[in-house]
Amino acid sequence: MKNIRMLVFDIDGVITDGKRYIGEDGETKTVSLKDLDAIGLLHEAGYKVGCISGENTPFSQAFSRMVPLDYVSLGCKTKTDAVREIGERFGLSPDELCYIGDGKYDIPVLKMTGLGICPADAIDEAKRVADIVLKRRGGEGCIAECYTILEKRKTCPAPADAGQTGAGELIRRRVEEHRAALDALAADEGLCGRVDAAIRTINDCYRSGGCLYLCGNGGSAADAQHLAAEMVGRFYLERPALRAEALTVNTSILTALANDYDFNMIFARQLEARAKEGDVLVGITTSGTSANILRAFQKAKEMGVKTILMTGELKDEAAIRPYTDCLINVPSRDTPRIQEMHILIGHIICEAVEKAAVAAVDKEKK
Repeated sequence: MKNIRMLVFDIDGVITDGKRYIGEDGETKTVSLKDLDAIGLLHEAGYKVGCISGENTPFSQAFSRMVPLDYVSLGCKTKTDAVREIGERFGLSPDELCYIGDGKYDIPVLKMTGLGICPADAIDEAKRVADIVLKRRGGEGCIAECYTILEKRKTCPAPADAGQTGAGELIRRRVEEHRAALDALAADEGLCGRVDAAIRTINDCYRSGGCLYLCGNGGSAADAQHLAAEMVGRFYLERPALRAEALTVNTSILTALANDYDFNMIFARQLEARAKEGDVLVGITTSGTSANILRAFQKAKEMGVKTILMTGELKDEAAIRPYTDCLINVPSRDTPRIQEMHILIGHIICEAVEKAAVAAVDKEKK
């Protein structure tokens, strides 16, 4: 695996938001100052910087003159030819290039170069072939985020035997993405406050003799079962068992409800049979759109059961929001990274609730 020595980007949809703003004086677009600063930082760090754009407009021409670029190709529809030209001009192989693009003409280059990156609002086809999907959308500081990624790669060396499987670059990228998700979580004071609120809600439930119910689908079902096990067993400390139940484990109930009623009823019906006012339901869904969890939250609202939703980025108009008492929305759109943050948050909740349970026992003894 060779080191990245040059960053190349598309203009529309990367430097800009990809929209056209037509006024009386012609077309106007905006560029993030973060990106302009990042181009300077890239040069200072020893990278070459270039752009390959399918557009050849007054804006793209003005932009290419405004910033110090080592390579510029405008009006280029076959971008792989431009990559080959870069190789001939600078003596770089494609795997020494990082390319940032968002559209269909970028897909061949994303596949071809050593590190292919997409903005968060790139087309789905581009995201599927990219090595990294950024947190930022086009025009919101994509180059700045890429600069951070490239600099972090220098401090995360590949394992010595990574060449045996060819997975060294993949390992590096996923570790970087995990770290970025973790940093975003830690920096989100509102989210940290809502995790604290979830802990208080569960503590109140246990103090009143209630039960914690959890549900999810696929990997989130496994997370629900994992967290229920931590509550019933122990996390760090010896203490009385805490009542917790995952609604994902009884296959006879699940298949009967799915067959006789509807798959979307598999959690709501169980909740109706078991829960009581004052209990807590934790729904785990990376998308926030799982219909069976929505139904369960609706039933919980009817029954006076408190709800905690663990999800990723959630739209304001999401149907489940009105039924959610505590929203733990990880700032990511990448399912594996969301799931990794979910289990971290779940462990934090388990530890805090366990400490409160032990403190309550100690207080009674006194």
